[in-house]
Amino acid sequence: MRFIDPDRYSALKTTGKLPSPKGIAISIVRLLQRDDFRIADLIQLVQSDPAIAGRILYFANAAAFGRSRPIVSLQRAIVALGSFRVRDLVVGFSVMHGHKVGQCSAFDYDGFWGHSLATAIACQELAHFAQITSEEIFTVGLLSRVGELALASLFPDEYSDLLLMVRQHGGDMAQLEQERFSLDHHELAASMLNEWGLPEVLIQAAFHHENPEAAGFADGSRVQTLTHSLSFASSLAHLCMVDEESRWGLLPALLARAARLGIGGDALNELVDRMVERWREWGAKLQVRTQDIPPFAEILAASPPMRRMGTAPDSENRRMRTPCLNVQLIGIPLTELKPLMQQIEDLGHQPVLIDDSPDGLALALRRPAQIIIADMSMPILKAADFCRSLRQSTTGKESYVLLLATPREENRILEIIDAGADDVLIKPVNAQTLRVHLNTAARMLILKEEIHRERIGIMRSTDEFAVAQKRLLQDALTDTLTQLPNRRNGLDFLASELVFAQSSGAPLACLMLDIDHFKRINDGFGHAAGDAVLRQVADILRRASRSEDMVFRYGGEEFAAILTNANLRVALQIGERIRSMIEKTSFMWEQQRIPVTVSVGAAISTSGEVDSLALIQAADAALYEAKAGGRNRVTASG
Repeated sequence: MRFIDPDRYSALKTTGKLPSPKGIAISIVRLLQRDDFRIADLIQLVQSDPAIAGRILYFANAAAFGRSRPIVSLQRAIVALGSFRVRDLVVGFSVMHGHKVGQCSAFDYDGFWGHSLATAIACQELAHFAQITSEEIFTVGLLSRVGELALASLFPDEYSDLLLMVRQHGGDMAQLEQERFSLDHHELAASMLNEWGLPEVLIQAAFHHENPEAAGFADGSRVQTLTHSLSFASSLAHLCMVDEESRWGLLPALLARAARLGIGGDALNELVDRMVERWREWGAKLQVRTQDIPPFAEILAASPPMRRMGTAPDSENRRMRTPCLNVQLIGIPLTELKPLMQQIEDLGHQPVLIDDSPDGLALALRRPAQIIIADMSMPILKAADFCRSLRQSTTGKESYVLLLATPREENRILEIIDAGADDVLIKPVNAQTLRVHLNTAARMLILKEEIHRERIGIMRSTDEFAVAQKRLLQDALTDTLTQLPNRRNGLDFLASELVFAQSSGAPLACLMLDIDHFKRINDGFGHAAGDAVLRQVADILRRASRSEDMVFRYGGEEFAAILTNANLRVALQIGERIRSMIEKTSFMWEQQRIPVTVSVGAAISTSGEVDSLALIQAADAALYEAKAGGRNRVTASG
């Protein structure tokens, strides 16, 4: 991760063009930089801006938090979210509100914030996979691309030229930015997020999310999972922002990113649909551009856009047999109808006459055939309106629409193609011309079906990969012998919970547990017996701890438990419950009883602790006191 040189960054700030939080937001940033800040001061600042206060309350009541009762008090909302998360949210909202327009003509400000909001909402839905709270990941999703906004603000004309060049000719944007400005949007965003006080792990994720594989993070680590989650969220946001034809081509990469997180099948469909619904709700509240998106299952099942497909190569065409297809005929003049139907039958297809009354047209729109031939001058409904209505329905998107036009109507061909027709045939229609067009239509439909089957196969393979990847991630975070979370998993959890405890004032406790005289068990009964004891102790720890806590194997015969929202009294109660259950349990090996007891050390976090190591060391020191005091007991630190 790279930051901009401090002197260069200061010079950029002095221009006054660098996006930054304003008013109340900057006051909150400065307040929380002080060691002696009070929650009451933060509440007072937020209350002074009704718009910010309303957004914090709205956010605190979001369905993702699963609270049964709504929060109506701003004080309760701030305490529930935590001071530093409130700061991050206010910073994000402030930057968004102050930079919805700008001077860079080629920069799509509306699209930028629509994408950023979609990324933030998607990040919230992925909080569980990213091993982070939804509040924190929302903010980094909202601001992950803020470096692009900064370049558009600092160098509006030059950046506009660069954007247009990349759209026309392609190229690596970051590399071109370095060549033009001697900095890029990655390092500019990192410097800004660092100045605003976001945690380092979030800044790293923002810096690397466009190419997470190149970051070199350890497999299964919290920062790697967070970076991949942000990358998937950004890809999903891009899918939401583009048009229907572009959307289809983005699916393979999106599915691969989802599978990398172990998300597939119905879980992915539900996640995307829920995210889109919340994105539209937030967009309406924040006046950010969104758009209607069909259910994700429909997007996955959609056929490729027809206008982007050419006919198959001749070698392929020769291998394809033109099938017998139903051809609906709509609005064809009576003088032309009979010969046209005969020509269609001679080509091996089945003509189906549709009454051009309102009921007949409604039936055609509701149950369209594979091929539709309609007259440009159909009497009841304009041909362009018919095509638009047809393309708006799920089944109608799959039909091939051929319009018949007179030479006088040639000037309307572009209009009818734009409305959704696939082809236009100028009258009079002879058998040879009709055959060419129907064969083209049939082969296009075959190609669509083959591509659709291939897409289904890719989706199935992606789901299988997602299941395998989820299993690999689980294995990387699980102790093989006891099936408890392993040390790395547990310490990542502790680091995350400690940040929350420090920002919200919620208590956090740690227990360190060690099996007494474990060497005697191995020496007296064998290592297989020792392994059996470790597994049984792990099972007791699962049953004795609370659902919100994490118990993990620290190493050897030592275990640890992270107790959220637990003061010292609660920690000692849980520690004593574990000690008592283990002492009373009959550990058997080959019909021999093995006496097993544990020593437990308990510690709680304090405001002076800046990392998880201090809490672990305090609990470990208490464990040492328990062993020195005779073992099989629970001792508190200090």
